Amino acid sequence: MNTTTTEKLAQRRVDDRGWRPRNCVWELTLACNLRCEHCGSRAGRARPEELGTDECLSIVSQLADLGCELVTLSGGEPTLRKDWDVIARAVAGRGIYVNVVTNGVYRSDEAAREIAARARDAGLANVGVSLDGPEDVHDRLRGPGTFARTIAAIGHFRAAGLPVAVLTTVNRRNLVLLPEVRRIVMEAGAGQWRLQLAKPMGTMDEHRDIVIRPEQLLTLIPMLARLKKAGGVHLHVGDSIGYYGPHDKVLRGVGWRGRKECWKGCQAGMQAIGIEADGGVKGCLSLQAKWGDRDPFVEGNLKERTLADVWYDPRSFSFNRDFTEDALTGVCAGCPKGGLCRGGARCVSSAVSGLLTEDPYCYYRLAGEAERPISLGLGRAAVAAATLALSLGAAGCASSRSNGGGGDEDAATAEDSGQVGEDGSVNADYGVDPEPDSGVDASAQPEYGIKPGPDAGEDASVQAEYGIKPQLDAGDECANVCCECDYGDPPPPECCQ
Repeated sequence: MNTTTTEKLAQRRVDDRGWRPRNCVWELTLACNLRCEHCGSRAGRARPEELGTDECLSIVSQLADLGCELVTLSGGEPTLRKDWDVIARAVAGRGIYVNVVTNGVYRSDEAAREIAARARDAGLANVGVSLDGPEDVHDRLRGPGTFARTIAAIGHFRAAGLPVAVLTTVNRRNLVLLPEVRRIVMEAGAGQWRLQLAKPMGTMDEHRDIVIRPEQLLTLIPMLARLKKAGGVHLHVGDSIGYYGPHDKVLRGVGWRGRKECWKGCQAGMQAIGIEADGGVKGCLSLQAKWGDRDPFVEGNLKERTLADVWYDPRSFSFNRDFTEDALTGVCAGCPKGGLCRGGARCVSSAVSGLLTEDPYCYYRLAGEAERPISLGLGRAAVAAATLALSLGAAGCASSRSNGGGGDEDAATAEDSGQVGEDGSVNADYGVDPEPDSGVDASAQPEYGIKPGPDAGEDASVQAEYGIKPQLDAGDECANVCCECDYGDPPPPECCQ
């Protein structure tokens, strides 16, 4: 990296703000054995000139040197790459949590057992497996027979001693079936269930008819809060689902590290990074160009530049790093949460409208516009809860406008930016979080590593749309209680004082 005055100032800015690629989602290959209707990556064939093994191992070292804490190996189908476990082992060897997201569809049971054993031996903290509904719905989205093979794969991972998280992409076909999906997830023995919205990008752009309507969030979010409160599996949501309603306290209130979380905007390029199979670097892999267009979200290529060069470049990730409130448009421009929320999930707004300045899939916004609840099938109590979103917000969130990433007076620190507890916490649509009891020795992590610990204040941790949080302590009966929810059994009184 050239040491010009401008570049020195740019590096100082990045370091002073605590921006580092804590969460990395790495597309090992775009090759895939399935052709799913809702694929956000349009996966199928490998990219031209995908990275070689030696190049990948060099990138592992570069990520570690920049303070990466969690790497999720993704695709395509990452296990189609012969050296996927070699790369995973190298990541774990640098004291970084590593996991993989897979469709769980392999050529045979023998192959599934082999992949599970390789995952265990590579030191994976956990495995994320995609499951999108009961058998008929899952098979319609992913192909005949895929449901049975995916369930079998979950069993093989569990038999190998690996914690499993199920990833579900919410769409019109499975929206009303989510309680049944939860039952399937629990019966399969998964410890976590992570949900994200299907977004009109990649192949899904050709199937917009199954993308849920924004107003359906008023049904989805209370439902997810109820399902999380019911227990049985640790339920987490990605960046695309939110924000600031009375149910955020349940869905985002506490991160896997045991710290309080609050949605504080997209963290792509600040606390999270995405790497494409050919070396392209993005703030988040869910930020994509329209089909056939040059991708404006690629900041550089690791075949040509080092990761540090890209990360410290003053031009990189400007859509987030140089954000100011006056860039917001539409309803977001006048929202009292605008400076904190920063316009919601960039991956959603860019896919839906091509804008990065307003997100139509916002519970806070929609609850304020819910004037005809009968058309949504909601009762009076649900309307009251939705309206309550305007006055409550999430636990620990400021109610007034605050400066964003581009202002010198930014109130959010590196530790509490985003849902930085995986997403704009660092929770996000950025990867699969490990679990505290996953067998990874937290004491061996470098000082920037992720260690479960006591409450350290508001956690703006980073999570990704396709990510999985680590598991919370199931012994705290108040951890998942919703004191404002309008359904179910009343919570223990001591939890809501």
